[in-house]
Amino acid sequence: MALTIRTLAPLLALLLLLTSGCDKENEEVSPLPDSPVYNKEVAFRIFTETDYSEARWQDSKLKLNLRLRRISTNLPKEVIVLDTTFGWMPFQELPLKGAPLQLDKQLQGIHREQDQLVLDVTKIVSINGYETVFRYNQSLDHDKRQETVEVKL
Repeated sequence: MALTIRTLAPLLALLLLLTSGCDKENEEVSPLPDSPVYNKEVAFRIFTETDYSEARWQDSKLKLNLRLRRISTNLPKEVIVLDTTFGWMPFQELPLKGAPLQLDKQLQGIHREQDQLVLDVTKIVSINGYETVFRYNQSLDHDKRQETVEVKL
C-alpha cells in the first residue's frame, strides 16, 4: 500500500515545524550569575627589599605575626582563618624579594556580599635590644579567587 503525496505532505510539514522549533544551537543562552559563595586561594609572599648583610645589623631581629580574619554580617561575626607567627629572624637572614617566604592558604565558602577578609600584620623589630611594634591591616580583594599578598618586612 503506497502513501500518496497528499497524505505525506501534511505529515512532512508537521515534522518540519516540530524539528525547526527545537534548534538549541542557535538560541542565545544567558550566562549564569556568579555564585555569591566561592572558594579563595591566598598566597602570601614575605620578603624585605633591603639588604641587611652588613655587620651593623648583626644584633637586629624581627618577629612577624600574620592573622587573617573573616568578618561577616552573619553569625559568627568574626572568625580567624589564619594565625601564624614567624619567630625571631635575624635581619641578616630575612628573605629577599627574589626568594621570599611563601605561605599558601585555601579558604572555603566565602560569601561575596556578607564576608570581608582582613589581614592583620604585626612586626616586632628588635635593634640592639630596643623593640618597636609595627601594625597594619589590609582588606583582600573579593574579585580575585586567587590572590597574592605581599608582606614586606
